Amino acid sequence: MFRGLFSMNATCSVCGHRFEREPGFFQGAMYVSYTLGVGEALVLTLAAMFFLVPAIGLGTALACVVAVHLACVPMLFRYSRVIWAHVNIGTLDPSDPSLATIRRRSRLPPVEGA
Repeated sequence: MFRGLFSMNATCSVCGHRFEREPGFFQGAMYVSYTLGVGEALVLTLAAMFFLVPAIGLGTALACVVAVHLACVPMLFRYSRVIWAHVNIGTLDPSDPSLATIRRRSRLPPVEGA
């Protein structure tokens, strides 16, 4: 799905499925990314409160949390797009020729009338 850290392929190299079906398709991935980011920041903050603050102080612990969170941003970006694409795989047009290949390779049940 990805060809670089932030750049995506236009189509799947195996089945030819177009990833961005319409302009702004991955805008919904922002909500997934926000949810993942808040969850990750919450876990990091709780871990820092219990383990780092008593040992190294609040300021240093906060700097560590921010540094780890920023290092995780590329991973959050990629996973949010993958999750969004998988959530929306069921909304594909049944007449799309790449859908048959996707369903065959992922062992999804066939769509009636397709």
